[in-house]
Amino acid sequence: MSRSGADYLVEQTRHSLALLDRLDRDSARCPRLDELQHWQRCRLRETYDDLRRQDHYRPACVFFLEELYGGRDMRTRDSQLDRALPIMRRTLPDHLLHAVGEAMRLQAMSMDFDARMSRLIEGPLTQPEYARAYRRLAAWEGRREQIRLIGDLGELLHRTVKVPMIRRLVRWMRGPAHAAGFGKLQGFLDDGLSAFAEMGDDATQFVSTITRRETRALGLIEQGSEWPFREWIGQGPQR
Repeated sequence: MSRSGADYLVEQTRHSLALLDRLDRDSARCPRLDELQHWQRCRLRETYDDLRRQDHYRPACVFFLEELYGGRDMRTRDSQLDRALPIMRRTLPDHLLHAVGEAMRLQAMSMDFDARMSRLIEGPLTQPEYARAYRRLAAWEGRREQIRLIGDLGELLHRTVKVPMIRRLVRWMRGPAHAAGFGKLQGFLDDGLSAFAEMGDDATQFVSTITRRETRALGLIEQGSEWPFREWIGQGPQR
């Protein structure tokens, strides 16, 4: 019998929190993690600037490329999620819980990947040094799985927002969630669903653009390119 979305969400939330705890304990081993993540966020913003400049894609860019990537206070939100799980089991549909679980999995996968890669950076963080550190890590299949997960999560959110009741329910939760100390979590859910609802059927094009470009860049790095993002950001990112 397959796991419920609720059970999957519990598993992924606990895994994300455990990873954050481990990184806190091992922070001395990853002294360049913050620098790498800042570089990566700049790289993502520039790579998808053409999408960000389109009004109906902009909220999804913020949610998918910044919120899920971990550029905000992940621990506060994830701790709220851990405490809110019993309530979410009772009030939210199982397929939405599964979608949130996939988001937690993507977040943890990205954080773990960056932590390991940050230990392998040997010089100033430029596009060529990023590509060299990537090849030193050589986690090719893990990165392909990460890109597949981006596509799967995007399609799952696209299907979820087609059920109007779900968005209304999450919006209705705003007041009670803030009163109960779950404001960051409610905002995360609301922002994600609203972003995908605003795109409508263009969500498929948005997600496919991300997976196509990331797959292209991965292939160039694997082939030895020093400038895998040149076609989108030149010799950037500009920080």
